This record gives sequence, structure tokens and C-alpha cells, in this order.
Amino acid sequence: MTDDEIKKRVEGIATINFSISKCPVKVYEDFVQFCKEETGDNYAFGLKMACEALKGNAKDAVLFQQYLELKERVDILEEKLNEGKVESQAKKTKTFGSGKK
Repeated sequence: MTDDEIKKRVEGIATINFSISKCPVKVYEDFVQFCKEETGDNYAFGLKMACEALKGNAKDAVLFQQYLELKERVDILEEKLNEGKVESQAKKTKTFGSGKK
């Protein structure tokens, strides 16, 4: 087993204790309530869930931006298609006798 493989395995099971200083009371209370409701007071798992949600929101934002850009392109294409239909209809002259042949 290489050193990199060992390091990855250790990182997967290792734990660390840390504290946060100067955390606003409201943020702390919101986090504690979130962990109580969602993780059974498991702060480490609550922090993991918050980080994953943040990553998910970033992906959603990118997808939404791509959707808006594609929607704009589709709208432009639809306008061009509709303009072509109007022009082709305008070129056909209709008279009282045009339907008889």
C-alpha cells in the first residue's frame, strides 16, 4: 500500500475536535436547532449536511443559469421561425379568383 493510499484511508476515519469563536448567537441557535431536528444532535453530521447543501445549491445555480441561457436562445429561434411564417403568408396574395383553377 502506498503512502497516498494510507493517507486517504486515515483521512476517511480520522476525527478532529475544534471550536468556533465569536459565532453570532442566532447562527449558533439556528445550527443547534437544525442538528436537533435533522441529525439527532450530531453536530459533525449537521456540518456535513450543511456543506453538502451548499455544494448542491451551487450546482443548482449553475444549472439554472444554463437553463436561462438556453431558454433565451430558444425564444430567439422561435421568433425567427414565426417571422418566416408571417413573411411566407404575406407573399401569398389572395384574391377572389385565386382559389379557382
